[in-house]
Amino acid sequence: MLKERVTHFRLVPVFALAWVLSLCGPVLAAEVLLLHSGSGPTPWNQRLASGLIEGLGSAASVRQAFLKANGTDEDAYDDVYRQLSEALAGDAPEAVVAEGPVAFAFARKYANLFPDAPLIFCAMARPDPAELAECGNCTGLSTTSAVRENVDLIFAMRPDTRLVVAITDRSPGSARLMERVNQAMRPYLDRAQIMFPGFEAGDDRGLDLHGLGDTLASVPSTGAVLFLGFSEDRDGNPVSDEELATLIRERAASPVYLASDAVFGSGAVGGWMIPAKNVGADAARVALRILGGEDVREMLPTPTKPVLRFDGTALARYGLKAPDKAELINPPAGKVEERPILPVTGLAWAFGLATAAALIVLLRRRYRA
Repeated sequence: MLKERVTHFRLVPVFALAWVLSLCGPVLAAEVLLLHSGSGPTPWNQRLASGLIEGLGSAASVRQAFLKANGTDEDAYDDVYRQLSEALAGDAPEAVVAEGPVAFAFARKYANLFPDAPLIFCAMARPDPAELAECGNCTGLSTTSAVRENVDLIFAMRPDTRLVVAITDRSPGSARLMERVNQAMRPYLDRAQIMFPGFEAGDDRGLDLHGLGDTLASVPSTGAVLFLGFSEDRDGNPVSDEELATLIRERAASPVYLASDAVFGSGAVGGWMIPAKNVGADAARVALRILGGEDVREMLPTPTKPVLRFDGTALARYGLKAPDKAELINPPAGKVEERPILPVTGLAWAFGLATAAALIVLLRRRYRA
């Protein structure tokens, strides 16, 4: 009898522990799949992942998957589907975060990989309403470049700016970005010009890396660069953030303003940008609401807000000062040498000719008067 009582006594804490674990189990077992549009880890998408992981805390684990496809057509992703299906092995995540438009399109096409799992898009423009309606179990975080804010910032920090050079590639959405730049520049066209290298008349094929480097090096001292993004060259070849950072670090002769933090820390001054970690943190907040039982179909997509961030050493190089309340990193440790401006491409010649033409017109008007 005593032996039975001892055995019963020992089993009590075992059952108690099992009961506690059963309560914690559903929370700890939750998994969020972070689906990347790229083929592998980069500093940028890993900062996004870090924001997601830290934001979720102990509420859920994060599994990352990269869409490495042998081609760019839809059929090329069938192999990716099979590989991901094997990796998941029927263990569907409780939520899916799609980083970028490729991941979002993949998640919608192969939704059977994660049945009933809500889909959260991020790091992309807000999808077409028809796509969201078709998806149904979707919400997300729209990312819109702070174009007008950065244009205003350029002239607020240096009112004597005479040229804004906007850099972008030929990927979908670039035309809309350039139109937004043109609209933002309207209040300043009486004193400054806007140029889109690779999209100008007679030279509209886009830029390759060599041309991009020469462009950065040729912007005059009265100019500024608005870097909107450059993920592929004119032939469609992917361009890494590391390659872009190197070009800015080694070639930029005038201040470079950024719309994201993908190449921040490369010598660009900064600006109104959307940090990758903030995107991940915002996605975590949405995922936590979903894991808490909120119906995703009642959650409207919200934007990720830009922040004002600058590189102190880059500012000093160009004799600029950060606005009040801006976040400042990399303060200069000592004297910072200014970079010489060498007009090595047709960009500087074009600006010079345009300026000369404007002067000729002005002189003719005065002479006639």
